Amino acid sequence: MTEFMDVHNMQYHVATIYRRNRPIATARNRVGTRMQGCGWSDQSLHAERAVVKSLGDLSQLRGCKLEVIRLNKRSEIRNSEPCSECHSFLEKCMKKYGLISVSYSTNPENMPLN
Repeated sequence: MTEFMDVHNMQYHVATIYRRNRPIATARNRVGTRMQGCGWSDQSLHAERAVVKSLGDLSQLRGCKLEVIRLNKRSEIRNSEPCSECHSFLEKCMKKYGLISVSYSTNPENMPLN
């Protein structure tokens, strides 16, 4: 995961799309502008949109699962709830393009004990 670390970002999100338990695409949140294409919100591209955009063809989502994790500067897992725009976008991906599920990391202290 260290290959996704940005020295200017104190925390970052990494999204991975899996098909048959194998990763087919991975992306992280980035800073930029809307001039760089669709999917940009204000001045950032969230990891969820970045990984879907990297596929190029939304039909490739059929039968896949998406996992999003948030890491702090010490690479500790943190809560990674989606913003409202990403939540709506991912619901559309599930309903229209066949994405099976989306999971987000939670703070370790919030994880249920078995």
